[in-house]
Amino acid sequence: MVWNVDFKEYEVFSRVKVPPLPFFVRVDGRGFRKLLSGLGFKKPFDEGFAKAMVESVKPLFEEGFNPSLIYVFSDEANILFVREEIFERRLEKIVSVIPSLVSSSFTLNVLRLKGRQVRASFDARVVIVGKERIVDYLAWRQNEAWRNCLNSYAYYALISKGLKPREASKLLKGLKADQLQELIFREAGVNVAKVPSWQRKGILIYKRSYLKEGYDPIKGERVVAVRREVVEDWDPPLFQEEEGKRMVYEIAAI
Repeated sequence: MVWNVDFKEYEVFSRVKVPPLPFFVRVDGRGFRKLLSGLGFKKPFDEGFAKAMVESVKPLFEEGFNPSLIYVFSDEANILFVREEIFERRLEKIVSVIPSLVSSSFTLNVLRLKGRQVRASFDARVVIVGKERIVDYLAWRQNEAWRNCLNSYAYYALISKGLKPREASKLLKGLKADQLQELIFREAGVNVAKVPSWQRKGILIYKRSYLKEGYDPIKGERVVAVRREVVEDWDPPLFQEEEGKRMVYEIAAI
């Protein structure tokens, strides 16, 4: 047997790096419909679950990853890095460590919330966007959040009427947004345009600077220091509109 082979040479993907451009890491829950079915979360949306998702990605700000912002809806989180050189931009590290941290955090959050242990896992992918496409990407995912909102309300409206999951999915296939809204109002009496904003538009998480007064004992005088805090915006603007664009440009400093 030969034991002196350096298998580092076989780690062919360890040398793959993300180009020096802004990029998103998108993490998605794996098999979450089945995972959450027995935990008692309300359907189609549960604020407790949304809070668990938010709390599961906030450690990314605390562990030194320093994302510019994180956009969350359903079991998906989109994590923006504009200038950070995390793991020297090694792709394998990025798509393994980040979803691992989110998975472990989510497991602990569900344990605190429901008193139940779950085996939660998230996958991850890197999306290279460049500065000029950051807002476009966020608008794309926000449109998906709206579509997810419509599909979820429509699906559970049909389930509540006695349809089986496969029947409901087949009936909804190919329906446009206005058709889904009409179905939801007819079957469940819900005006989707008036459901909580976070269900329709997602949740934006980022760091904000603020001034804090203190006392410098060496100088013997009061001082003002700049601090940073994590902010949760449960009613973000539409990213495709001017207000949303300005907000993203300001947060990401682009």
